[in-house]
Order: sequence, then structure tokens, then C-alpha cells
Amino acid sequence: MDLRHLRYFIAVAEELHFTRAARRLHIAQPPMSRQIRELEKELGVTLFNRTRRQVELTDAGQVFLVKARQVLRAAESAVLETQRAERGETGKLAVGFFEQTAYTLLPPILRAFNQRFPEVDVQLRWFPVIGQVGALEQGEVDIAFVRPVTDLSAVAKQLLLTEPFVVAVPASHPLAARDAVSIEECAKERIINYTQHLAPDYHAAIMRACALAGFVPERPLDVGQVYTALGLVSAGVGIAFAPASVQRIHFDGLLYKPLRGRPLESMTYLAWLQPAPPILLTAFVEIAMQVMGEAAMNTF
Repeated sequence: MDLRHLRYFIAVAEELHFTRAARRLHIAQPPMSRQIRELEKELGVTLFNRTRRQVELTDAGQVFLVKARQVLRAAESAVLETQRAERGETGKLAVGFFEQTAYTLLPPILRAFNQRFPEVDVQLRWFPVIGQVGALEQGEVDIAFVRPVTDLSAVAKQLLLTEPFVVAVPASHPLAARDAVSIEECAKERIINYTQHLAPDYHAAIMRACALAGFVPERPLDVGQVYTALGLVSAGVGIAFAPASVQRIHFDGLLYKPLRGRPLESMTYLAWLQPAPPILLTAFVEIAMQVMGEAAMNTF
């Protein structure tokens, strides 16, 4: 028995006429009749009552019709699902992200990916930025947003965004009236920095920029997340340097100002382990790059 037998049987069962069923399937009537007889012989049952005037399904034939339709639908579904998987339209993709990307890069990329691949199960997994490469190496995620806080030589990567820092200041602060602020002008301010063991790239870049400007921050306050730093700025605790993309986040009592002079930059990559990434992973990278290109960095 094969799917051809089932198709022939279903056609006859629906037409209740061998000649019409043969015409419907674009085959001759004698081969169709022979195939039906072979099917009945294999099953050991009579599927049709045949007379010169009519063809009728037997009770066994009616049961087999229900099952045959189910088998054909399952076979057709298997073909379609396999073809969709080959095109990368189904499956799972585990994406690692860190706090800052959750409210900057991730939302527009995820929306675009879900729109193109609505049947793909995107599994989002949060790790601190220093834990992203480890999550890749341990197989916890397929692809991850990373910053160069650890050695990236073991992963394949695509630079997604290079962005300048801005300075976040309380709205009531004298610096809030400036069009732009230099790092030198921040020498007497309490600078909210990022904890060295959680964000070593940001911590080192800010400390280096301050040193080049000729000062060491007074009464520094280190925090683990950008969002925390911005909240403290809005409360008047101090000022903070943050990647420009966070400007889309509004805090009452906080203003963002461009940095003048020596640039501070943040780089974000997408990283993965496979040297030849599978279709879904490649599609995610391509869509991410397209989203970033269409945005043209205007909102970052």
C-alpha cells in the first residue's frame, strides 16, 4: 500500500464512479480499478459494493475513507513542514540578551524577525553581559548579543552597532542647559559608573576618559546596570555616561546631552559558535542588520 492507492480510493469514494474518478486523476479507468482491487486484497476487505448501475462504499469502506483522508493530510502536512523547515520558517532559536538590549536593540529586531518567521519559537534568555559568551559555549543559546567584555576569538560575530556615549544629567543641573558637555566639565560631578566585574568595558572606558581629561572621579558610585544608573541620575544622585541608544528611555527629571571632545563608544555584536550558521541563525543576523540599516542610527 502506498499513498497512490489512498488517492485512488478517495477519488472513487467521493465520485462513486470509477470512470469519473479516473478522469479526475487524469489516468485510465482500468489501471484505477486494478489498483482498488489490489488495495482490497491487501486489506482483506471489500471497500465498494459494485453493480452495473452504481458504486457504494461498504461499512469497511466508510471507515477506511476517514482514515485514508487523515493519512493523506498528515503526509501533505509533513511535506509542507519539511519544506518550511528547509527554508528556515519553522523551528526554535534561543537568543541571549543582556539588560541594555532589552529596551534598545532587541525589540525592533524581534518584531521584524517574528513578522517574517511567525512560526519560529524564539526563546529569549537573559544573562549578564559578561555571561553571554559562556552561555554560547555551554549551548544555552544559539546566538547572543555581546559586548567585548571578554575574549571573543572563540565565537563568530557580526558587529551590529557602534554608538557614542551621551551624558545623562538631572534636569535641574546646570549642565542641563548646555547643548553639549565635555568630559572635563564633569570633573567636579559625582559620576555613576558601572561595576567593573559586571561591565568591565564601560567601567574601563569611563575611567580612562576621565584620566585623559585630567581627573579621577570624586565619590564614585558603581552600579550593575545602565537602567539603574539612569534612575539614580533622575533622583539627582549624580551624572552618568550611557550609550546613545538609551535615549529612547524617558525618566522624569533626566536629560541626555551629547558628549563633546574625546568620544566614548559602545560596540554591540551578535555572536554564535557555528562556523557555518544554520538558516534561522543566519536569518536572525540578516534581519538584525537590516533593522539597524533602516533605522540609520537616527534613534540611537
